[in-house]
Amino acid sequence: MYDYNSQRHRLTDTPKAEFKSSDRVFSRADLWYFHTREGKDVGPFRYRDEAELMLTKFVQELQQIQLDAMVSAKPHFRISAVLGRRQQN
Repeated sequence: MYDYNSQRHRLTDTPKAEFKSSDRVFSRADLWYFHTREGKDVGPFRYRDEAELMLTKFVQELQQIQLDAMVSAKPHFRISAVLGRRQQN
């Protein structure tokens, strides 16, 4: 499960952007929703547990997207090495 109190943040977060599951999950007309940091309400779900589970999955998917973006952004060392040799000559 995702620890909502951990110190991990998205790159675009401000330091004050702390949320807990209880802050994000809410009920409206006997249905359950969760609120995203982007300001969208996701739902409806029939049960609070279902909304909390989907919120957890949503956060995990966003974390995976961030990790994938970080991995693809690392420099290609072969190209960097070739450029370095050309500059020395």
